[in-house]
Amino acid sequence: MVIRFHYIGCGLPDIWLRNGFEVRTTGYGESVSIHDVEGLHRAIGLELVDNRPKLTGAEVRFLRTEMDLSQDQLADLLDVPVMAARGWEEDLSPVPGPAERLIRALYVESTCGALRMRSLINRIAQLNRDGRDARMEFEACKNGWKTAA
Repeated sequence: MVIRFHYIGCGLPDIWLRNGFEVRTTGYGESVSIHDVEGLHRAIGLELVDNRPKLTGAEVRFLRTEMDLSQDQLADLLDVPVMAARGWEEDLSPVPGPAERLIRALYVESTCGALRMRSLINRIAQLNRDGRDARMEFEACKNGWKTAA
């Protein structure tokens, strides 16, 4: 007989474990110990990113918290109002396609590699806030063209 455990500790309603956990009886009742919770959360996140056609609010919240971002930080990265990010997580409004793709990409990068994408998105968001100079100047060098100081 296969015992499955309904894992709701991650905030997602539809996660079931086939193994990797141990049920213990304590003086307070049954207790469940999950082996390698960080690895489990990484597997859940990658499954969401790779195989869910549209993220739910709970899934967006899961990915955001796994990336150790507040709603304010996520909204700032995506250059959207904080109320928009809150609305996504509460399933009050769908996540727009470009924002959802960036959330997925940020999660993969934060899980599987360096945080270059996050720094790039932060830089772009800062540029959007600061405005832009209309004039760009370049100069030729030995190694090709570069932006003039």
